[in-house]
Amino acid sequence: MSEEANVEVNHNFLKYAMYCNIAIMLLIISQGITGLGRLGYTFDGMNLDSSHKYTAHLGLLITIGMLVLVIMSKHEGKLKGMAIGMFMMWFVQFGIGEMLGSMQWLGMVHAPLAMMMFAHGAMMGQKFNQLSD
Repeated sequence: MSEEANVEVNHNFLKYAMYCNIAIMLLIISQGITGLGRLGYTFDGMNLDSSHKYTAHLGLLITIGMLVLVIMSKHEGKLKGMAIGMFMMWFVQFGIGEMLGSMQWLGMVHAPLAMMMFAHGAMMGQKFNQLSD
């Protein structure tokens, strides 16, 4: 005997996850801007390298929050897998950023991965929009 579980999707959690996705995309843009600080470029003595690291920490925490919200919403679509993918990309990106001091060639992976993360966030935004229709 199989029983179909009629699970109610919590749209409030999905709404807050969508806001997290928007914040993540804004942080990715700011990461691109402040990433130049690692190369020694500064604007009037601003420490862009530290800002790059702190926004990376913040982004990792927000991706964890978004993943938890999507899981708690009990949504059964592709969104859960996409949230896991975003967290994993951010986690790998964070690790690559920590290793850049000893292996400069990783910058050739670090920057393109950031562009893929932004595209992934845009695709997640489309999924969130489809849910709200």
